[in-house]
Amino acid sequence: MPQSAKFITPFAEVALSNITRDYPYAAHHVAGSPADIVEPREKNPAFANSFDWHSSVHMHYLLVTLLSTEAAQSAPWRDEAITVLTSNLSTENLGAEAKFLREHPTWERPYGWAWAVELVRALRASEEPQLRNLAPGAEVLAETVFDLTVAWLPHMPEPVRHGIHPNTAFGLRRILLGARLLGRHDVVDAIAASARRCFADDHSWNFVQERSGQDFLSPGLCEADLMAEILTPDELAVWLPDFLSELTPESPALSPVEVLDPTDGYQSHLYGLGLSVAASIMRLAPRLLRIAGDSGNLVLADRTRGFLTRVDALMAPGLEAAVSDEYMASHWVATFAWEVLELKKD
Repeated sequence: MPQSAKFITPFAEVALSNITRDYPYAAHHVAGSPADIVEPREKNPAFANSFDWHSSVHMHYLLVTLLSTEAAQSAPWRDEAITVLTSNLSTENLGAEAKFLREHPTWERPYGWAWAVELVRALRASEEPQLRNLAPGAEVLAETVFDLTVAWLPHMPEPVRHGIHPNTAFGLRRILLGARLLGRHDVVDAIAASARRCFADDHSWNFVQERSGQDFLSPGLCEADLMAEILTPDELAVWLPDFLSELTPESPALSPVEVLDPTDGYQSHLYGLGLSVAASIMRLAPRLLRIAGDSGNLVLADRTRGFLTRVDALMAPGLEAAVSDEYMASHWVATFAWEVLELKKD
């Protein structure tokens, strides 16, 4: 049995609990007048739960994804999960969410946008017919993100490179994958052009400077993940080994961080950092090994295999935190945990 299987029910229960929990909630809205101070569900009828909008979106994504697993077909939580998802992700609710994004075109950019696209991808791919039937009504959310992305990128002077929500590379990679699936070639082209403009000349990323005390993403590995989707194989064979040349298995960036205060929401980001770094390593390692094999670069091959030896240690704290009683972690970490577990299974 793959390691991921034993987490299906705990993660589903966490996700279901989160998307039915309205408070505490961090709305992250700017109020223009007293009229703007309303119950969160009045502005965001689908995603005013799970502590904040982006966490709600990706907790819905996680639950949709888990319902496609074999274990979910006979799970005691299955019917409730489908009922809640069908209610929250109604055409009316998602239309309202898309309208809110259009009216606030910088809000949740690009992190929340990226998870909105991932949610639509998951609905389209769902093995559960009732969820797959939600996909047409959900596509307005993805199309809104795509339109906003195309409007934004020409006016983006520089990428955001730090390791939290506004990170440009993390968001663009996920939006790119969704745009390919949904046939938005204009979005694919816009992201590719911006990625090349922002990142193609980067080299020898200084991983010694990673990490910051509230990161949940590796800026360097997020950039590498994006460029691995953008560059041609020949371009990547040159760019990727050079960009990662300062990363070694002993780098601090590949070591788990001890969270000293799990109740500190920003510090709890470090649980997700280990998981997201592990996921990036698992996506990039096959490409690096292929490049090493094609070029006969034994040093690169050995170093890449060394990266992979760090994965289990990076994952361990986050796997525990994902199902803990501490809401500052459990309202979001399971999504990152499931992603790396699925990569590890493959």
